[in-house]
Amino acid sequence: MKRIWVIVVGLVLIFSVTGIVYFRNSNIKVINPTRGDITEAVYGLGKVKSNDRFEVISALISTVTGRYVDEGDTVEKGAPLIELDHHAKFRAPFRGTVTFVKHFVGETAVPSVTILRLENLEKKYIELSLEQQAILRVKPEQTAKISFESLRGKVLNGRVISVFPRDDEFIARVSVDGLDPSILPGMSADVTIEVGRIKDAVLIPIKSITNGFVSLRRNNKWAKVKLELGHIDGLNAEVKNGVLSTSDEIRINKEN
Repeated sequence: MKRIWVIVVGLVLIFSVTGIVYFRNSNIKVINPTRGDITEAVYGLGKVKSNDRFEVISALISTVTGRYVDEGDTVEKGAPLIELDHHAKFRAPFRGTVTFVKHFVGETAVPSVTILRLENLEKKYIELSLEQQAILRVKPEQTAKISFESLRGKVLNGRVISVFPRDDEFIARVSVDGLDPSILPGMSADVTIEVGRIKDAVLIPIKSITNGFVSLRRNNKWAKVKLELGHIDGLNAEVKNGVLSTSDEIRINKEN
């Protein structure tokens, strides 16, 4: 009888130690929902464009009879730009910078091809193409944050000017406050548009959610609970239907 008792105790100890090791090596951890503010945003890659842009395009085969500017020249309003044999002399409609000249004097310009381009580099905006689901959330006057790889650590403020379709694309146009003169048309920018904000929401990590369900423990029992989600910011999700409180426990995978 004494020998049997020792064996049973040994088995209990081995089982207990094994259970502790398994828990420590588990990829699952238990957390509580939290309360806080959440901001939902739409992200996109935008291109800088100039507000004012003027192009000379001939409707006929023409010969260049006068070229008065080179690429990179800054000209005042009314300054001569280029002259063709079939047309009057073209002049700058605004103060700007010549960013493209295709032909020299004596060369032939073909129809429907840009001969010269003038842009206002002092007035610029950012344009981005968004997916259908994203553009549905974007509205004029929403705030935006803009960053450039060339201006590391600097985030600029902006706002949505307009939203419109173009050739089966969905476009958002964003104005930018204090855009550096070194930022030129054609440069890329990371754009974050704030589409919603909720204060004092019940929040859970999005990686704790599977197909709209979360694993919830109450009264020492685990169950799958369907959630109604609101704003999502990339890390957390707002729980809307009152199913969860900050005293509840949910399961989440540990980060590797």
